Amino acid sequence: MAYSQKPTELEWTISFKKNHVIFECSKGCNYSYLSFDAHRKVVLNENAMANLEKNPDEENSNFLVQYSKRGNQINLEGIKGVDWKNITLTRDLKSKYYINQTGEIRKTTL
Repeated sequence: MAYSQKPTELEWTISFKKNHVIFECSKGCNYSYLSFDAHRKVVLNENAMANLEKNPDEENSNFLVQYSKRGNQINLEGIKGVDWKNITLTRDLKSKYYINQTGEIRKTTL
């Protein structure tokens, strides 16, 4: 009997403060708050930041998402475990974005 893997349930809130991006995870992560320099290119998994070059075992993570910034645009690319193709958000200090594993986005003003 074959079993299919259930997609990872993921709920993030993404906001910005000065030169930092803040990821708050309410579902699917082993952390609740993660903040880093918004100009860094980072791969995220359920444990925080992944380094696939130094730790190839992290490829076995439940999900992998690449974060990058170009100008005032934030790019999120799903590598594994999420249905994100090429999500682009505008860096706005007065907004907060809610996103789930399917790429459904809701924006609120702070």
